[in-house]
Amino acid sequence: MPHDRVANGRRLLLSLVAVLFVMGGPSCGDPAETEGLQIEVLELRAQLDALSERVTSMAMTPATAVPTTVPIRVLSPSTVAPSPSTTSVPIPTTSVSASTAVSAAPRLLRSPTLEEPLRVMVVGDSVTFEVEPGLTAALEHTGLVISANRTQVGFGLSQWPIYFWWEIWPPFLAEVRPEAVVVQTGTWDVYDVWGGEGRIPEPDDPNWEESFAFLVRMANDVLAGDGAHVYWLTMLPSPNPGWPERLNRLLIDVATSDDRMSVVDLTSGFTDADGGYTSHVDRLGVEWPIRKIDGVHLCREGAEVAAKIAASRILTDAGLALVPGWEDGLWRSDSRYDVDPCDDPAPAGETS
Repeated sequence: MPHDRVANGRRLLLSLVAVLFVMGGPSCGDPAETEGLQIEVLELRAQLDALSERVTSMAMTPATAVPTTVPIRVLSPSTVAPSPSTTSVPIPTTSVSASTAVSAAPRLLRSPTLEEPLRVMVVGDSVTFEVEPGLTAALEHTGLVISANRTQVGFGLSQWPIYFWWEIWPPFLAEVRPEAVVVQTGTWDVYDVWGGEGRIPEPDDPNWEESFAFLVRMANDVLAGDGAHVYWLTMLPSPNPGWPERLNRLLIDVATSDDRMSVVDLTSGFTDADGGYTSHVDRLGVEWPIRKIDGVHLCREGAEVAAKIAASRILTDAGLALVPGWEDGLWRSDSRYDVDPCDDPAPAGETS
C-alpha cells in the first residue's frame, strides 16, 4: 500500500501542475517542453476530481474507527468557533484528571487506554519543530498518548518543487499509523524567505488562494488517507500583520467543506488584550519572551503556550484533559531553543 500511495503522489503532482497551468499560475519546466505539458494538462484536468476521490478510497482501513461526519469547527483555546451550521461549544481552560470526560461535543477520536494509547504524528515547519517538544510532553504526560515528531525545517506546502511531501509523508504514516495528525505551515509559503523563489504558488500570485487551497486539500488527502483526523495549527501572529491572517482564513474556508480537518487557532495565546502582536507573557510578575528576535520562531515559553492550546484540543476530542506537571519537564532543555536563544529570565528547566 505505501508503494501505491507514492505512485498516487506522483499523479497528484501532475494534477497540481495541471491546475496551476489552467488557472494561469506560474508555469513549470523548460520552454521546449511547453507543448507536451499543455497536452498533459488537458488530459489531466478532467481527471482531477476523480483522482482526489481515489486518494481517499485507496487508503488502508484504519486500525481504529474514526468518525467521518462531524461538525466543522475552528478551534480556539477557550471556545469552538462554529461554521454557520454548528453550535458553539465551550472548551474547558482548567486542567482536570485525565480520566474525566471534558466535552459534550461529538468525539473525533477514540478514548485511548494504557494498552492502546492514542497515536499522534506532528508534521510542519521550523515553527512546528519548536512547538513539538512541548506538545509531545503535554500529550504523553497523560500516559495515554504517544506522539511522533516528523517536522522538517524549511517545509512549506508550496515548496513542493523541492520538498516532495506527498511522497515523504506516506512512509511516516505507515510507520506511526497516527489517529491524529498535527500540521502547521506558512513561514515558507507566504514570507519573503531565502530560497523561496522556486515555490508554487508565490505569495503575490493573483490566484494564490485557489492554488494554495488545492495544496491544503491534497495534504488532507494524504494525511487523512488512513482515517486520521488532521489538526491544522494556524500561523502565529506577526509584527507585520497581513499574510498570517490571509492563510488562516483560507484554512478556515477549506475546513468548512472537509470534515477530516479541524483548525486550531493559536492567535489568542500570542496577542495582547487588544489583539495586537505580543512578544512576552507575564509569569508571576516576570516578563518571559515567547517569540525569538525574528518575530517568527518560538522561545520555550511560547512553545508552552502553543502546546497547551493544541494539546487541549486533541485531548478533549479523545475524552481527556491536560494533566498538570508537563510544563516544567525536560523538554524545556531541548537544544532547539538554544538556536537564536531567547533572553529567558531563568535558566532552562526553571520557571522563575
